[in-house]
Amino acid sequence: MLQLPTTPPRRRHLRLRSQLRWLAASRLRVLGLAGACVSVLVLLEWRLDFDFSLGILYVLPVMIASTVLPRWQIILTAIFCAYTRGLFTADETHLEHLLRFCMATIAYTGCGLLIYQIVDSRRTVLSHYARIRFEQKLRRSAEEQLRLLAQSSPAAILTISGNGEVLAANDSAQQLFAEGETLLGHSVRSLVPLFADALSLPDEISGVRTQASTWAQRRDGTRFPATAWFSIYGSGEAKRLAAILVDVSTEVREREHAHFEDLVQQNRVLAGAVSHEIRNLCASISVVQRNLAASTSLKGNEDFDALTRLIQGLSDISTFDLRNQSRASLAAVQLHRMVEQLRVVIDQDWKEIDGRFESRIPLDFPLVQAERQGLLQVLLNLAQNSLRAVEDAEERLLVIEASHDSSYARLRVMDTGPGVAHPEQLFQAFQTGARERGGSGLGLYVSRAIAKSFGATLEHTPTTSGCCFTLTLRLAVLTETEASATEVSLG
Repeated sequence: MLQLPTTPPRRRHLRLRSQLRWLAASRLRVLGLAGACVSVLVLLEWRLDFDFSLGILYVLPVMIASTVLPRWQIILTAIFCAYTRGLFTADETHLEHLLRFCMATIAYTGCGLLIYQIVDSRRTVLSHYARIRFEQKLRRSAEEQLRLLAQSSPAAILTISGNGEVLAANDSAQQLFAEGETLLGHSVRSLVPLFADALSLPDEISGVRTQASTWAQRRDGTRFPATAWFSIYGSGEAKRLAAILVDVSTEVREREHAHFEDLVQQNRVLAGAVSHEIRNLCASISVVQRNLAASTSLKGNEDFDALTRLIQGLSDISTFDLRNQSRASLAAVQLHRMVEQLRVVIDQDWKEIDGRFESRIPLDFPLVQAERQGLLQVLLNLAQNSLRAVEDAEERLLVIEASHDSSYARLRVMDTGPGVAHPEQLFQAFQTGARERGGSGLGLYVSRAIAKSFGATLEHTPTTSGCCFTLTLRLAVLTETEASATEVSLG
């Protein structure tokens, strides 16, 4: 037996719903449908003359019209349908007819107002739903924009929980701290100790929004200077820290290079001034020598005495020493951090020549007594000299290591260059070889003078290969207050 294909029930249901939506989309269509229902009922009662009343069916047009009419029009529609229904009721007294009319009006009106309330509630719900959908769309759009902004930001953006674990990190943070590894769930204390200290503040100190300069550490152990903007919000388990962090190694490097260039320029000015004075004295000596050439006796001669004084003046200028300058303010310096700051300045230069820089200073090395900027300039000058020395070497390596006894610390700066041909001339001013390489010949001379200004000594240490300079510094003697403050800063 051939079975005809039937429409699936779900498809019929969807088709019916679409037809009802099309009908409800127009107020005139709905009212037309209600009027058609009334006309059909009147026609049936007029033509067929039923023995029973179709009054209950008149509620149908009232309910249909109630979906688009206001309340007062629903009441009028109910009265109209109740009156129409009464036209086809016979064998009733006037009182019965009036009571049926009133009861029908009340029933139709009640049904109509119920439908009106249901439709109105539905419209309100749909309106709220549409507004919620619109707000969700705007929220998703804003979240997407913020996500793209965070992911495309060149600055590292981190969100950290109250117990110090990284909850979220953008791509820049991943590349800055642990390229190729995930930061999520990692402890922030090993990355930025400042953030861990800030999270340990009591909950009473809330709403922290600040900017700070600090040191951060990558997963491979290398440290770098950073500037951070962060805020703390929430309390207890909901406590969070949001931070924006920027690596300022380039800025520090440029600043220190600029300072170094200023020092070199000052050396050149000093060299030029001293050379000018020497030239003046030499010119005077030449004049005196010509006068002496025409003289037959030198004893008691005024020109001879003047020559003696000129020679003494030239000797004084040639032994000019920066020790006459005022002594610098001394402080307790941690050599490990000082060398890490030096790494920030010179690391890029050594990478450009395929060289390496190694620091072999323990984290718990004792503090030394020095002037911070002066010590950094001495190390920077030695590193720059080593950089020029190893450019043509097979192995390009700079090593800084330290040792100490009960009173002094010794900092050795070693490279794999060709070494020094005449070490006895290293710390003399106006070296010819240095001037031929474009320098002033005062670099090591001034470096030793700077070291002496804060009580240190700079010497050349003979080695079988390469070059080594030893900087001897006094160990710092701290008071109890300074020692506790130092322990806090190191922790």
